[in-house]
Parts: sequence; structure tokens; C-alpha cells
Amino acid sequence: MIFRTIVVFLVIVSSASYAFEKCSTTTLGKLEYIWGQGVKDKQSRILLNGTEVFKIDSYQIGENVIGDGRVLDKKNNISKLIVYYKFNTKQYITTDPKYGDLYRHKAYRLFDFSGEKVVISNEFYPPADYDAPIKWVSWGQKNVVIAFGDGSRFKYEKGNVSMIDKGIEKINGGEK
Repeated sequence: MIFRTIVVFLVIVSSASYAFEKCSTTTLGKLEYIWGQGVKDKQSRILLNGTEVFKIDSYQIGENVIGDGRVLDKKNNISKLIVYYKFNTKQYITTDPKYGDLYRHKAYRLFDFSGEKVVISNEFYPPADYDAPIKWVSWGQKNVVIAFGDGSRFKYEKGNVSMIDKGIEKINGGEK
């Protein structure tokens, strides 16, 4: 009987934890994530105050808070945030002579809540290693610099993300 009680408690805590991970408070209101894997059309969505502001063909979407992935205002509301999404269908990039076709499964966008309405950047991803994680983010007043584990760096300014360093590709411990 005690075992059943513990299992039920863990299920409730896990469910509550899962629900909280999919909601955040921004300077413009409540932000909610709807994963595509849980809906009929398989499209992930982001809602701001109950209104859809972003939709993409992906099975998972969420905040990338590893390595300072968001900026908080004085009231601890999110003013800028990096969002990742994992595609339903992998995206073809190029054909490498040694490794064959290369694909990416994940991409990023920066959401800016610091103005009167949300600004969503263009899509970006690490070009040298498509699975490289975000290594660090520098949140400046005028722009944001995002660095990935492959050495690539991007700059966000006025709603646009642009690459400022393409990084290096590492193969078998060496640099290419």
C-alpha cells in the first residue's frame, strides 16, 4: 500500500512539474508551449496570453535556458528568450563527400518581449556541428551574441539573427 502511495505521489509531482515547464511569464504575459507530439496536426505552437504567436512542424518545442538562455526584467519576467524546436522531418543541409547526406533535427529562434509586442527572430542553428549545444549567451543592451559548442556565433539585433562566425567542424578529435 505504501508503494502505491509513493508511485501516485511521484506521478502527481511529475505531472505538475511537466505542466510548469511548459509555461513561463514574460513582460507581455503568459507564454505556453504546445508540443506537436501531443496534438492531432503534429505542429508545435507557442501561445502568448492564449493567442498563437508561433507555429512550426515539430514534435517538441521549448526554452533553451542552458547557459543563460533568457533575460529577466526587474520583476523576474522574461524579456528575451531563446527557443528551440525539434523537427518532425529532418532538414537536409548538404552532401559531404566523406559522410554522405547531412541533416539537422533542431533549430532556434530568439523571442523578444521587451517592446509592445513580441518579436520573433529568423531561424538559426550551428552550421559546423548541427547538434552543438549553446555554449554561452551575452545579453547586451543593443544586441545579443549567441555562441554554440562548434565555435559558431550569432548576433541578434533589431529582430534579426545573423551569423558572425561560422565555427569549425571537428572530426575525430581534429579540426577540419
